[in-house]
Amino acid sequence: MKELHTHRLILRAWEPSDVSFLLDLESRTETMRYLGPGATLMTTMEEALASIGRRRAVRGVGHGIWAVARRDTGRLVGNLLCKPMSEEMRRAIGFEQRPSEIGWHLHPVAQGQGCATEAARAVLGYANQANADQPVFAIVDPRNEASQKICDRLGLQRFGRTRGYASAEHLVYVAPSARRQPMGLR
Repeated sequence: MKELHTHRLILRAWEPSDVSFLLDLESRTETMRYLGPGATLMTTMEEALASIGRRRAVRGVGHGIWAVARRDTGRLVGNLLCKPMSEEMRRAIGFEQRPSEIGWHLHPVAQGQGCATEAARAVLGYANQANADQPVFAIVDPRNEASQKICDRLGLQRFGRTRGYASAEHLVYVAPSARRQPMGLR
């Protein structure tokens, strides 16, 4: 997985030594409430360590699950992913081909500082450069106004709505630089 650098951030592979931060991040309702299907609060170091192993396994050109850290301090602030959308999700949503999915969540102390936008912009640039023909989508819970604003700042375009992602209806955004093929939504 490629390490990415922005003006303020480093996006790098998750390391076993990040286990305490990940447990703190993903044991909080406020950081987990809008994540996709199957997202549950972490309760143990073992769960966090296993999750780090799964995150490290997501590799591929233009893809990854990055630990987001401040460049000036090295302190972790969150998580950002860009990975192929699972076949199950793709079918549930109704995409005709397998796109990439981008998503983020930050620790409450880092929210509202532009870190998610900055990190996502770097990942979108990397993903679109590496996989120009593969569309990149963000699936956003309509109650998550902060992520909707991030999508707007990134220039993602509202593509539609879906009820297939989780139990509630979700908003679907697409990166404008992706060469879109005709796709259907349920």
